Amino acid sequence: MKKTILLITCLLSIFSIYSQVNIGRKRGLGNLYVVEHNDKLYDIIKKTTTYFVVPDSLDFNETKKTIEEIWTFNSIKFISEVDYQKGELISTDNSIIKFQDKNYIKTKETIGRNDERIVGTIDLYKFQMFYYEEVSKKNNGKIKKEIGQIAEIIFTPDNYYRFLGKETGYTGDFEIGYVGKPSLFKSGTNEFTVKTKDDGNSYKYLKTPESYNFHLGYIKNYFQTLNNKLTDNESLKIRDEIKKKDKLKELKSKTLYVPNWLLKDYSTFKLKVTKVLKPEELFEDYKFEFKVLSNEELNSKILNKDEFYYLMHTTYNGEKVISIINSLTGEIIYSIVDNSSNLIEKSDLKDINKLIK
Repeated sequence: MKKTILLITCLLSIFSIYSQVNIGRKRGLGNLYVVEHNDKLYDIIKKTTTYFVVPDSLDFNETKKTIEEIWTFNSIKFISEVDYQKGELISTDNSIIKFQDKNYIKTKETIGRNDERIVGTIDLYKFQMFYYEEVSKKNNGKIKKEIGQIAEIIFTPDNYYRFLGKETGYTGDFEIGYVGKPSLFKSGTNEFTVKTKDDGNSYKYLKTPESYNFHLGYIKNYFQTLNNKLTDNESLKIRDEIKKKDKLKELKSKTLYVPNWLLKDYSTFKLKVTKVLKPEELFEDYKFEFKVLSNEELNSKILNKDEFYYLMHTTYNGEKVISIINSLTGEIIYSIVDNSSNLIEKSDLKDINKLIK
């Protein structure tokens, strides 16, 4: 009988990727590195009509209104996921923006035994922009198509399974507690109750394949970055380092806004959120004004077109990306990659503080 042993589900499943815009040709599944497009490709894409497939999880009219206001690269139209499935947009005249939510499981056969074990997962929650390089019809009438990637905006779930036991410390957007094991959800159920060996108590687990920053305000800023880079015929890579010192110095007199989930602290060994830092702990070495807000408050300010700077933190495969974004323009004024830790730390804010001085 095939036996599946779930190991630690790699850092992708333990930590959240809050977002990353990649513009370029993909090198491989789960690989964030991309090859730069040539200028000719940008000219080809600009002549297409882009169809934005609005995910069911987003309000169609609000999404359409928000993206229409900032998209200038080419002609853009909006359709539902149901209409996209009709397959009527397969044409070299069209490009597509669609949300993908595929899970890919890496397995390895045990030598000498008919067993299989999971060695990791790749969870791809992303907006993908692609175009049809070639479209032709086969002898059997089926359409043959060659697809080329233009760009992607990557998200991964926060904690897949929230710990909802009564002993949990509630923090507003998330709870402190154990991360549920994915194998327990293979039956398709969205929640269950299980007795743990740690303390003998029964706890309720809820499947939540969402992202801390899959909110329309953040999404607007990511698409502003995408639109502006495409317009300027520029690729964008995860390892691109950005330090716009003149813009950073504006934070001497301006407030840096911070989403409250950045205060959570994880244990990679116990697979749980261990505590929530106090703002003054994390920002001990940041000597300028900052303010912690909930996702709802921060996104409301972005959508209301208030102008301010906010902090964003990304982790991917042991590397973290820390960025500061302009809420009105989507401009990234600071972005660095660091593999010393997965979590945002006091030293990261200290480094930013030095650039502002």
